Amino acid sequence: MFLPLRRLAGEISAPLRRSLRTAASRPPWAMVYKKPELNASGAPPPGRQRASLDLNEAPCVSQLSVPADLAYPEAAGSVRAASCDGLLLLDFADTRQFPPAVRKLCHKSLLHEMAVSGDGAQLDVARFVCNPLSGQLLRLPAPDTDAAKMGTAPFGLLTQSPEASHGPPDRFVVAQLGREGDSSSRVVRRYLSDAGEWDERELLAPSTAPAWLAMQIDTDHEVLAFGDRLWWVDLSLGVCSVDPFSDRPEHRFVQLPDCSALPASETGGLALAGSPMLSRYRRLGVSEGKLRYVQLRNIQQPFQIGSFSLDVETWSWTLDHAIKIAETSPDHIFNAPWIAAIDPFKANVMYLQHGGHVVALDMGKGEEIWRSPLPDTIARQMKRRSRLFLPCVLPAWLASSYIPGTLASNKANSKRKTLAEMLVRVGQKN
Repeated sequence: MFLPLRRLAGEISAPLRRSLRTAASRPPWAMVYKKPELNASGAPPPGRQRASLDLNEAPCVSQLSVPADLAYPEAAGSVRAASCDGLLLLDFADTRQFPPAVRKLCHKSLLHEMAVSGDGAQLDVARFVCNPLSGQLLRLPAPDTDAAKMGTAPFGLLTQSPEASHGPPDRFVVAQLGREGDSSSRVVRRYLSDAGEWDERELLAPSTAPAWLAMQIDTDHEVLAFGDRLWWVDLSLGVCSVDPFSDRPEHRFVQLPDCSALPASETGGLALAGSPMLSRYRRLGVSEGKLRYVQLRNIQQPFQIGSFSLDVETWSWTLDHAIKIAETSPDHIFNAPWIAAIDPFKANVMYLQHGGHVVALDMGKGEEIWRSPLPDTIARQMKRRSRLFLPCVLPAWLASSYIPGTLASNKANSKRKTLAEMLVRVGQKN
């Protein structure tokens, strides 16, 4: 199936940018720009800092704003991960710790990009869990581990709700896959909200997954929260999942579909495997209760896009959609679309970054649904970063819920338990 991908903004009317803030009109998810805006207006007292979300319906981009003095002066901020129920994991690197020679040679914006991309592995980092709708922020204590040992491996955020509940979570874990000292042994480095502290657990590796040894975790792809596990991504090989709540975490490895090998003959002579360019053309996400994988098979016209879903019973991939799209501009190699996001609620809908626009594409029908222009400040980042957006679901109860582990959350949980106990006693009397 061929689908013309129109380049000129005049060929399709761009939708007006609408800010949706009321519960009645709030979209079910947001495509969040991964660089939060630092708001320097009005410095609230410590403990009362709040974030705010300029919320728009995808493919329009939503952006988070936080107080400029939230972590460090001249901090480089990033939205790193999202839980399956809408909480965000933020980090802020202290760019003042770059060597003086680097600070002198590099512009402030470049220092920020270096810190966010992992080039500042030795920098101190402050991490926060954020409720994007209520604005609540929870700063995590610093791990009892130096920055060099932490490395650049990404952190993920996973939540748990009370048994048989689909409401607000009562605990969360922030976790990283790392190494134990200088050895080759892998560990899960984690912060548990109910313990209120960091610890490390040895990662158990089953002999059935030898490919794990060759895995190189992609620092530019977010860690996915799916089911009761976190999923770390190697876009050239596969995904590794772990239950970070377990005291004996065991990893499971799933290789990407066989067709994910990208020989030079299919990539316009570019060796994408192991290259940062790979993150432009491959993406994993969660939609309609399944782990999804989307890839651009080539960067020459016509562009071939395939969409797969993972069967967790057989741990095998199924090809759901395969389409071809053509673009009208002759300089097609440089105008190959980038994969921006997978719709969390419509598995057949994906979002492409194309020029200065985000395009919503229906893979099932082979139709362009909607197109939205990117703000200039974000479009310029495409020259520096491949992964600009993070899907974040927004449950109806999110705006009125609290982050687990905070005082407000503990009070709310206590009230819920008291009410449940009263209902049980009433039932017993009847």
